[in-house]
Amino acid sequence: GFPEIRAIFLAQFHPDQGPIVRMSVPEDAVDVGENAYTDTGATNRSSELRDTGAMGGIVSSNNNFAHEPEVVELIKRTTARGGPSLVDSSKIDFNSIQTLIIPKLTLFERLITVNTGRFKVMCYPVAIEGNYARNMFIFNMCFAFDISADTKCYGPVVKRVGSLLKELEVTGRLLSDVAGTRALLMMMRQLVNKLNDHGEYQIELDLKGLSQPMASTGISIKLFPYYENPATIEAFHVPVKLVDFDVARRKSAQTVYQQHASNDIMWDLVLDKVAEGIDNVNHVRRIARQAQIPEPTVVLALQHLDYYGCIALVDIFQFSNVYEAQARVKD
Repeated sequence: GFPEIRAIFLAQFHPDQGPIVRMSVPEDAVDVGENAYTDTGATNRSSELRDTGAMGGIVSSNNNFAHEPEVVELIKRTTARGGPSLVDSSKIDFNSIQTLIIPKLTLFERLITVNTGRFKVMCYPVAIEGNYARNMFIFNMCFAFDISADTKCYGPVVKRVGSLLKELEVTGRLLSDVAGTRALLMMMRQLVNKLNDHGEYQIELDLKGLSQPMASTGISIKLFPYYENPATIEAFHVPVKLVDFDVARRKSAQTVYQQHASNDIMWDLVLDKVAEGIDNVNHVRRIARQAQIPEPTVVLALQHLDYYGCIALVDIFQFSNVYEAQARVKD
């Protein structure tokens, strides 16, 4: 199943108070501490946010785009210097991660993961330039999970929520207008309940009282399993079946055609031909020759099967195997 959302909270940069938590679900999920609304560096924060330098020493990218990482992982210790942490471990310590939740401009509109205490916080910070105090409105809708949770499937969801909120703020001041508080809180509660219970979320957001072109707007979000990119397949690899292809073929047909599926419904012609050659012995090149299909096309078909976990790939020869000559050697 999908990891459970422990909390959602909306962080904003207040023009006078600095980073704050505007609302959260559950309400007591975030420990804002004594200094939650008195950022001593608030007067200098605007110039700091406009500094396009990297956050040295704490930023690492998950891909090759070092200058503009799409996914950034941040790790922040919650233990204070000179002594143990005084923060309730059952809550998210906002003070320890507020400079990462509201980061420098180089990390805005990037998917960010922050590990703090028992929680893993995923977020998508957004900055909107316009007629605001300090000429910029900064917010971040954050999702909190258990520290050990595999949250890769939530990446598109967090990014989509941030993008939707940005659009609603640009068109109707949903976040900056106090009249939008009720709609925001309802959306956050529904997000937690629906995604945890059903893995999908659909709601008509009430926008009455805001300068929206419509009185309401629909939001639809759905979780999908995350699959790693298929491995590189070489000619010497041997595909090994992990599922019964006959059963898988019938299941896929029934999914599309429901009760009208019959034995005549087949997979893609190339995929079906390649599957016939997979006997846990033949290597990729032999499968291509037997099927009379170009090798690169066979590789693409096998990558498709590998992506969905239908096959495993092993080398032709392995030191852990035992090889014996068969009677056909005489021939």
